[in-house]
Amino acid sequence: MAHPKKRKSKSKTRKRRNSKKIEIINLYKDKLSNQFHVYHRGILRDKTIYYKGRVFKRQTITYLQETQDSQ
Repeated sequence: MAHPKKRKSKSKTRKRRNSKKIEIINLYKDKLSNQFHVYHRGILRDKTIYYKGRVFKRQTITYLQETQDSQ
């Protein structure tokens, strides 16, 4: 098992641990579905992808149906 050759001080350890922070994700509430979503991402609802409140792509998504059937 690996172990350090020299002991690290408390300040060095705290500096290393301090750099790992949780990022806050910007969310917004969609007016159509009343759900929270991430900015600049499409919203999948009723087999239709919406982006900025408009229809982006309207098609049957077979990949999602196959994964739901297999589970």
